[in-house]
Order: sequence, then C-alpha cells, then structure tokens
Amino acid sequence: MSWQDNVISIVIPTYKRPAALKRLLTSIDGSQVDGFDLEIVIADNDPLASANDVIVAFMETSVSKIIHLHVPEPGVSNARNGALEAANGRYILFIDDDMEADRDWAKILFTGAQKFDATLAFGPAFAVMPEAGNALFDYMQPLFCRVRDYETGLINEGIATGNCYLDRGKETLPEPVFDPTLNTSGGEDDALFNHLMQQGAKVAWIEDAITFEHVPAQRATLSYVWRRNFAWGQGPTKHAAEKGFKGVPEVFKWMAVGVVQTGIYFTLWTISKLMSRPKSVQHFGRLAQGVGKVFWAQRLSPKLYGV
Repeated sequence: MSWQDNVISIVIPTYKRPAALKRLLTSIDGSQVDGFDLEIVIADNDPLASANDVIVAFMETSVSKIIHLHVPEPGVSNARNGALEAANGRYILFIDDDMEADRDWAKILFTGAQKFDATLAFGPAFAVMPEAGNALFDYMQPLFCRVRDYETGLINEGIATGNCYLDRGKETLPEPVFDPTLNTSGGEDDALFNHLMQQGAKVAWIEDAITFEHVPAQRATLSYVWRRNFAWGQGPTKHAAEKGFKGVPEVFKWMAVGVVQTGIYFTLWTISKLMSRPKSVQHFGRLAQGVGKVFWAQRLSPKLYGV
C-alpha cells in the first residue's frame, strides 16, 4: 500500500483494555500538526472485539479521523502489522493502549523528529502505579518507566514502540514490518529498530514528547517485574546473536556483563530482602535483567503480550 506524505497516522494496537483505550483516545483526540492531516488507527486484537463498543461510541463525538479495524488473531506483531496496512500516513506515531499522552504530544514528537531528519524518534513514558503511597510500588515504578538521561537530540539506540515515531519513507522496511514469530514474547520492536539502524537510520530522543503508562494491578507484581525485566535483559544479547558470526564477540560481551550484573544485584537483592527493604524490588528487577543477558535464547523468552 502506498502512503500519503501529508498524513500522520497515530497507531494503537489494543487487547482487552477498553477502559484504558478510552482514556488514551480522550488524551489524543483533536491532535494537530500544522500542514498535516492526522488520523487515529486502532487495531482491536481481541478475537471477541471487546473494544468495539468503546470505539464506536468514541467515534460519535470525536473530532479526529478514526480508522477502526479488527485483527482477530492475537499477537502484538499481528496487531501492529494490521494497523500499518490500514494507515494512510507516511509518518507513524505509535502509542500503546495502556498509555496516556500529554498535551500536544503528537505535535512535539513529530516536529522534533523532523528537526533531526530522523527515521525513528522516541519520547519518555512515565509509569503511573495503581496505588499511591505504597512503598513497594514507589520503588517498582522506575522499572516500568521508559526514560533516558539524554537531552533532546540524536541517539544511538531504539527504546520501545510506545511513544515512537517512524518515517516509512526513509529506509527499507522488513516484510512484514513486525516479526510474527515474536507475537507473544515481545522484542518485535527491537528487531525493527535494529533492522533500520543497520541501514544507517537516524534516531532521536524528544524529551518533551511526554506520555504516561498506567500500570494495572495485575502487572504490579514481582512475577511480572521478573518477566518484563528478564525479557528486556535478553534484548542486547539476542540482537548481537542475530548478526551471525560477526556478532559472536558482542554476544560474549553481553553475557559477561550479565554475569557481573547478576552477581552484584543478587547480593544487593538478598541483603535488602533480608532487611525487608522495599527497594529490594529494584534490585530484583536489575537481577532479572542480568540473568536475561546470560539466558538469551528465544525459547526462554517469557510471554508478555496479552498479560
């Protein structure tokens, strides 16, 4: 499908979160970028189309153009690929259904990316925990945030698809864009980012393009913290392995980093746990990242999508 150079498509995959989706849509409705048409593309990935009623009701009062499609076969890659096929814009702004955008988010992310002639651009996502004043959740919160210490400008890494800009017109995209073999484990976005960066794609960080990720109670658990951070830790070693023989030294480097990280954070986690310190949850997350760097094989990747 050919796209239009004057259209920006905000792409939202959604899976069994109608209330969260309504909150997100409310935050981005009426978004504008001077000189461009904006559309919102929603891919409902629940086989039972649980978001349908919320989307239909929202479309009745929305001032934005809405494209609503049902992608019944569950899988995060399936949902994103389906949305991209329906999107008319050359320029894509990805945001997840559990997120909420700050005012003028779309304009700030788009214009920032354009300023740096970037193929990919990212902004921060600050986690909102399900219960205020809970010491454990307070220490857990940074493990759900996607923030960096960068100032706005060009960077050398991909971050995540939530709060992400993609210019489809600069580099050659894989086909399909998101790898279906990573439908449940995640990492499909990292695979895309690496594919583009290997072609020389410019990547930017836009500090003022602020979003919030609302963490549901069922995810604010130690078991989910482990799975999420283990999968995140696997990322750099996996990506080195994808380079084949050339990536072998990098694989060993990241595994060595993982061994050191595991030793440090196992010690810190054990001490803080014995002292009943809430901060033990942060050490637990970092421990999971270290273990993931060592045990990076795809068959060991935890299921994250749909949880």
